[in-house]
Amino acid sequence: MEQNILNTIDPATIGERLADARRVRGLTQQQVADTLGVARTTITAMEKGDRRPRATELVRLAQLYGRQVRDLVRPVSSSPEPDFVVQFRAARRADDEQPAADSRRFEDLCRWYVELEALLDAPLPRRYPPVYDITGTPPERAAEEVAASERNRLGLGDGPIGDLWGLLETDVGLRVFALPLSDSRIAGMFVFTEAFGGCIAVNAKQPEERRRWSGAHEFGHFLTNRHQAEVTVFRPRGRLPANERFADAFARFFLMPAAGLGRRFESIRRTRDKPLTPADVLALSHLYRVSFQAMTWRLEELKLLPPGTWERLSDQRFKPEKARALMGLSVPGPEIPNLPLRYRALGAKAYLDGQLSEGELAERLGMSRVEARQLVANLTSEPQQADDGEWAQVQLDLSAALVGNS
Repeated sequence: MEQNILNTIDPATIGERLADARRVRGLTQQQVADTLGVARTTITAMEKGDRRPRATELVRLAQLYGRQVRDLVRPVSSSPEPDFVVQFRAARRADDEQPAADSRRFEDLCRWYVELEALLDAPLPRRYPPVYDITGTPPERAAEEVAASERNRLGLGDGPIGDLWGLLETDVGLRVFALPLSDSRIAGMFVFTEAFGGCIAVNAKQPEERRRWSGAHEFGHFLTNRHQAEVTVFRPRGRLPANERFADAFARFFLMPAAGLGRRFESIRRTRDKPLTPADVLALSHLYRVSFQAMTWRLEELKLLPPGTWERLSDQRFKPEKARALMGLSVPGPEIPNLPLRYRALGAKAYLDGQLSEGELAERLGMSRVEARQLVANLTSEPQQADDGEWAQVQLDLSAALVGNS
């Protein structure tokens, strides 16, 4: 190993990786010092970054820890990708400034996701359709056509969509995060780059029904205007530009397709001797995982409910959440964690393989080191009852094959 490689890397970074590798191996600083024939304070200084290890020392430490030297001296990668702040600023009006911290966090997560995939040779498959050309087609008609085409491509039929987030990640290949955005007016963000692919962030501060709508909305932007970054802001109904009208209509048609919804509505109506009630609409909204308001507007649009139904219920101070509780319908919890399970699992695997230090893992997870260690333990173990009746955590191998030879 050439000495100049060591000189290009922050000694604190090397020290942290050495400390993590030692802990994973189950060795104390004194045991390592005795093996190398140096004082324990020397090992302490190297792990703190106060002393840069010599090349010969690094080789011996790598052998002792069962690691490759290249893993310990791997440079912190950087990306030449365009700045998300710049892209989102160009996508918004001059008086509609996007907080830079939100854009930076979104960009960091996308970059780290790609880096984790590169470290573990586990790229996210891109199952992208060609960009839909909707030029010259009215937004509503275009949205219905694109939504039907995507449902057909993804094999969804005309029923409710269960795991929307898994669908977007696994079946399409998008990176989807839920971030607590600083600006409460922002529902979601979308950006596409060649290195990162399609990336979506929804506002984690919004209810799950709103998150799902925002996710579908941003998916619509991806399908038709892939290379234009978008920031979706809550605006009054009916005051949207054409591209936003398309994305909003796409969310309606994609989440609540006319054929399936109409069939379920008629099935409810045929089984009743009385007119439909708000409870029936609430049950439908629960099934499709959309808000009561969105479902009511969609049924009005399909002429299954009289125009102005939502406004009349609002004037009567109808409270969907109270009605939901009375019906015993659970309030939808967050189906999308802030960080996708695949992202967290890749981070845990990279840490266990020595590709990430504990500090690097904690940074990428947005957690403390204690929380990051607990997450790794949760992802790599499962409770199992022993012969004595006691429950204990059993280690799991994240890289073990599920089919074929064990």
